[in-house]
Amino acid sequence: MKTLMILLLLVVAGLMWMKRENNTLTRSFEKANRVAGEQQTQIIMLRNQLDVAAKLRQRNEQAQVDLRNQLATADTLAANRGITVTRLLNENKALREWYESVLPDDIIRLHTRPAFTTTADYLQWLSESGAVQDTGKQPAH
Repeated sequence: MKTLMILLLLVVAGLMWMKRENNTLTRSFEKANRVAGEQQTQIIMLRNQLDVAAKLRQRNEQAQVDLRNQLATADTLAANRGITVTRLLNENKALREWYESVLPDDIIRLHTRPAFTTTADYLQWLSESGAVQDTGKQPAH
């Protein structure tokens, strides 16, 4: 009878231990499922971000192609204008003399400026520089 009681106690202890292990495994399984669900959500978000990035890349590549085409067109137009200017200068003596003449001092001053490190320096330079004469008025002597 003692043996039976000891065996019964061992079986009950074993069942309690199995129940505890079962609970632990159930919690671990639920946690693993939750983590897997979160990772699945992250995978979906990352795939969406990858798709958006791929679309942006395609748009950027197309924009670069468009800009290269525009640049090529602009280069062609500039070359044609250069040829036209050269042709006109060769054909027209008065235009050639005007083209080769020295610019007025006010215009030269407009085209020259010091190197600026900040916008404040540029604004100060602008405020200190004198106004250009109005071409409709006679200069004051």
